[in-house]
Amino acid sequence: MSQIHGPANGVPLDGGSDSELETRGLCLLSLDGGGVRGLSTLYILKGLMQRLNDEREELKLPRVKPCDIFDLIGGTSTGG
Repeated sequence: MSQIHGPANGVPLDGGSDSELETRGLCLLSLDGGGVRGLSTLYILKGLMQRLNDEREELKLPRVKPCDIFDLIGGTSTGG
């Protein structure tokens, strides 16, 4: 019976070279909370994205959205 190895023991799942997912991991964004907490989370995200895009514009790079940065976005209440 064959044994499946994973990144935890250093052996890639496919037996070949490491994939980007195995070396970089997932970038997750969780927006949780309702009411003012949820709204403040969105304002913080808006500020972070503005700073990121300002720097990208200085480097003549196109603007990005959160879905371009994060692999998975989820949340509850207002954040969802």
